[in-house]
Amino acid sequence: GRNGVISSCSTGVLAALGQTGVRAAAPCLRYLGSVYTRKMLAAAVVTAASPDHLVVLQHGLYGGASNLAVLRQCLVGIGGDNVLVHLASANEGMTRDGVAAGGRRLAAEIRSVAASAPSLESLSLVGNSLGGLYVRAAAAELYGGGQQELGLAPNTLVTTGCPHLGVRRYTYLPLPPALHSLGGLVAGRTASDLLLRRTDADPRRPLLVEMADPDSRYGVALRSFQRRRLYANLRGDFMVPFGTAAIETGGWAAGVGDGRLVARFAARRDVVFRDVEVCGGRADGIGVVCEQRQERAEEG
Repeated sequence: GRNGVISSCSTGVLAALGQTGVRAAAPCLRYLGSVYTRKMLAAAVVTAASPDHLVVLQHGLYGGASNLAVLRQCLVGIGGDNVLVHLASANEGMTRDGVAAGGRRLAAEIRSVAASAPSLESLSLVGNSLGGLYVRAAAAELYGGGQQELGLAPNTLVTTGCPHLGVRRYTYLPLPPALHSLGGLVAGRTASDLLLRRTDADPRRPLLVEMADPDSRYGVALRSFQRRRLYANLRGDFMVPFGTAAIETGGWAAGVGDGRLVARFAARRDVVFRDVEVCGGRADGIGVVCEQRQERAEEG
């Protein structure tokens, strides 16, 4: 995982999960630069005795479960016995075979964790980078049919620095289309998904296009969560530029130009929080918060 994304977004993730306010999270955030080994993590993290809320943290491309160890530590410390925070490991060493495959593995892991803790009542998913696409794909496996076969109510889905729109237009520097075919050398089938490429083996519309369809099982699953949050770096994210992480078009493209568009984004009508120092690049932290509310249609 990219520590810059996690460091700047952790306060927001904690708040989105309903565990804390920004001020309460501050003491925990002092430790976001720490490095945890697996042995240290096993000794440090306290397992909840009878949790009712499962929070699953999913790493990104070529990552591992320990990448999100600090965020887990924060959530465990704040949530107490009510929260079981699980570092997903099913995709370790297996992030090249596509988003759908990773989503299925993650969904199977979630089912296994849920079965081991019968006191659980709700589920929240947090995905960093490629992990954001994995949690969306896993959500479709678990809730895409409009039913809760897992037995856990979908609570919150959070992504940090996730390439929701792929990277076909959203590399840090413009990438000539002729080079797209080389993506497989870097990330296998996952690269085809991120570059929105059709293949001879799978001529259907690209997976990320399907995931963007509100009428697809991915859309059904996403709407089932009570809260949905995404976080993106306003500038300087070499791996996942702002446009794809924030699902923004209209001028957003290669990440090298992100900084020129910050002021325009910060002036949006749905902005509920703005930090001019962060927006101006003079401080780290959360620069802009936008809130879009969608009223659910009443039944009957």
